[in-house]
Amino acid sequence: MIHGIGIYMIDVARFKAAARRRGERFYKRLFTEGELSYCLKQRRPEISLSARFAAKVSLFKAFGRAFRYIDVEVLREESGAPVLKVPGLDKTYRFNCSISHTDELSIAETVVERL
Repeated sequence: MIHGIGIYMIDVARFKAAARRRGERFYKRLFTEGELSYCLKQRRPEISLSARFAAKVSLFKAFGRAFRYIDVEVLREESGAPVLKVPGLDKTYRFNCSISHTDELSIAETVVERL
């Protein structure tokens, strides 16, 4: 049964400007070490980071409550599909997430299912 659906879109330039204003602490509050390790190696890390941020916010909206950003990790399957990992959360939930981006915008949609 579907528990909730969430969608979030963010302007990449706005995300990059916020990160520049707030510094490294901004990234440490929002992303896991694994996410930072992957994204900061990309040619335009702000795109990958803003896409993961959008995925996390879309999960919060779908679930109906917020978690700490650092407690949600966006991983990639071998195929490249995003996977949301939320340690400590009841195993009766399944998350289906889709992420897309251009140079200007990142968007993510998450469907939360209750098994």
